[in-house]
Amino acid sequence: MAEVLTVIMISCLIILILTAVSKPLRIVFRFLLSAAIGGCCLWLCNRLGLQVGVNPSTLFAVGLLGAPGFLGLIVLSFFL
Repeated sequence: MAEVLTVIMISCLIILILTAVSKPLRIVFRFLLSAAIGGCCLWLCNRLGLQVGVNPSTLFAVGLLGAPGFLGLIVLSFFL
């Protein structure tokens, strides 16, 4: 009987920990995915003739803001 209770308590703790960690990990993975896609788009813009630097600060802006950040960098490249 004690073994069954131990298994139930351990499985409940594992489920609780996974639930608590899943939301922050989802945010981090979404940021990384957005930064990677934005980096590919910035690289493509450079290949097509738009001079937008691909560096950590631009990747951070695109990763944090997504498509509006990408469009903002494109608009800024025309003015700077």
